[in-house]
Amino acid sequence: MKRFSSLLAVVTSSCGLLTLNLAISSPAQASVVCETDTITKYGNGSLATCILSQDTNLQISSYKTGTSNFVCKSENYISFSDKGQFASCILAEEMKIIKGNTVETCLPQYQLNVASTEDGSLAISCKSLRLSSFNQ
Repeated sequence: MKRFSSLLAVVTSSCGLLTLNLAISSPAQASVVCETDTITKYGNGSLATCILSQDTNLQISSYKTGTSNFVCKSENYISFSDKGQFASCILAEEMKIIKGNTVETCLPQYQLNVASTEDGSLAISCKSLRLSSFNQ
């Protein structure tokens, strides 16, 4: 009986570690459909920029700032860092960014920018690309 208890303890501990490992280190998956002859790459072979051939749903997450979902607009550039992390795109739909007690609204056609900070959070911002209200 003592041997069975020891074996059960090892199996239970191993299952717990396996479950924890799967929850923490799930692989990143991405699929970006680019227009022909618009792809640029970094020296390490990772995607730098391209023009999207279709609207693309993206989800980014950080253990400190949570998860954000948004849609990048087709026929516009999407860019990534040299480490393969999403950096920017033009929004296809409205998006809200919560910063403390304030909410920033990013409208369609705004440029969305994402950067990782040293503390592991994501700095998310957006801006209008219009030069003036006369350019419509």
